[in-house]
Amino acid sequence: MSPIVVMIVAGALLVIAVGIVVLRLAGGGARQQRLAQISAHRQEPTIATGQKSATRTDRLPLLARLLEGTALADNLQLELLRAGWLLRPSEMVGLMIAAATFGYAIGALVFRSQWGALLITPLCAALAWGIMKAQQQRRQKALSAQIPDAIDMLSSSLRAGFAFMRGLQLIESQMHPPISEEFRRVIDEVQFGVSVEEALDNLIRRTGNYDLELIVAAVQTQLQLGGNLAEVLDNIAGMIRQRVVLAGELSAATAEGKMSASILSALPFAMAVLVSIVSPGYIRPLFENPMGWMLLAAGGLLLTIGILVIRKLVDVDI
Repeated sequence: MSPIVVMIVAGALLVIAVGIVVLRLAGGGARQQRLAQISAHRQEPTIATGQKSATRTDRLPLLARLLEGTALADNLQLELLRAGWLLRPSEMVGLMIAAATFGYAIGALVFRSQWGALLITPLCAALAWGIMKAQQQRRQKALSAQIPDAIDMLSSSLRAGFAFMRGLQLIESQMHPPISEEFRRVIDEVQFGVSVEEALDNLIRRTGNYDLELIVAAVQTQLQLGGNLAEVLDNIAGMIRQRVVLAGELSAATAEGKMSASILSALPFAMAVLVSIVSPGYIRPLFENPMGWMLLAAGGLLLTIGILVIRKLVDVDI
């Protein structure tokens, strides 16, 4: 293996490691900074998805101005919140642009072809997005696993005579993230003048969790019509526990299919990089000949169809 390839691989690992550290620091430090800013100035918070915050200077102001007020920025901010990443849309876009640039450099050095570099570029850009979506799934699983215990705690507090918001404060203080963070946001919004119904709607839009949607529907119905909310929450908690158990069994049963899809999607690209390292120029005709372009397009189409079919087979909605 040539020294250039070794340096590229080492640089890629370094960039990934630094990125993970930066994201973790942004998630923890930014949260404390924003809460401190709110407590100091008592300003009305920016709720939901894409509004600008005055807690710190945007690292990419030009890109932030281009994205400001667009639906893309709102949707991207919502995706970041669901992943638990306290980054701005401009910072996420900048991260994807940096990954794409790095991918183009790797493709140009490994394949020694512009077409090979252009093939790697979108894959590296999609890597940051894929990491975010994977973090979303992990956070959703953790959130769903915490919901039954949170409902029990809320139901017990209601039976003990506490108000609904006091029950949320109990959950926030006694449980761990991510559910404590989400209820902390609900409490903050209500304290700054947002109605309980709107704060709960923001919770659903921010998390996109079906179990929380059931809870919010029960709470909003109780607030409007009255009724025994504690008993309703107990019934919902039992149903959610059964769903969590069933989801675990389905995840174990479909693990082999998911692993097959992952291997099939990564194998062609891994083999292309390996062949380029062992025998430089061997696969260059694929990127320089029209017949090679057709074969690449056909292979990519068949690979995409196979992955979609496998995902459809292992995706069971409960």
